Amino acid sequence: MEKLSCAQCRPPCPLGEISPLEIGALDGLIRSVSFLPGQVLFEQGDPHSGCYLICEGVAILFRRAADGRRLVIGVVGPGDIVGVGSFLGQERHELSVYALTEVRAQHLTEAACERLVTEPSLLTGQFLLALARQVKVLRRYSHYVAAHAGVRERLAALLLELGERFGQRISPKGVRIELQLSCELLGQMIDSHRSTVNLELLELEQRGLIERVSRQIVILDEARLRELAQSFF
Repeated sequence: MEKLSCAQCRPPCPLGEISPLEIGALDGLIRSVSFLPGQVLFEQGDPHSGCYLICEGVAILFRRAADGRRLVIGVVGPGDIVGVGSFLGQERHELSVYALTEVRAQHLTEAACERLVTEPSLLTGQFLLALARQVKVLRRYSHYVAAHAGVRERLAALLLELGERFGQRISPKGVRIELQLSCELLGQMIDSHRSTVNLELLELEQRGLIERVSRQIVILDEARLRELAQSFF
């Protein structure tokens, strides 16, 4: 098994703090995998085969609505876990996941997930902490769809969230979101149409709050963007 490098993980990394002896106990039950941008990790309705710990890169969680719309449930990155139904005894995935960027992950088989549940250890505790942290983030993403705030306010709040998690500071006021974000993807995150999102982004640009460079978004003034999103929070 490849030795994990947790330099990019949000601490604590579930595997990075575990002794080689404890990781060795999972030999044959965990392996390194990688995915290219756009490649699917698993589809909604697929049988569970274990879970994935994201080590590098960013992936999108989404669900197909009854009318065929794709609703983004969350964005996950280093230190996050997808396919958690394996810990709950679910037979099939309730969500789909695809790689937004190149992704490197550790795949834990169902047997490994079962062992973490039935034989509690330090590793079990680390995974529970990671899951609790992730649930907190995913709950915030659900608000972007369910909130009664307008599209502009929800979009502003989402950009601030993405900037905090996946941004690089470029000035005292500014952050560049290190993701390729299309209007369609942003619309799926807040349950809005692509054209509406494009109009709102244009408005934010005209106000001097953001700048679009290719498909990346640069937040030029976090404070003013946060003021706009206050009604959402």
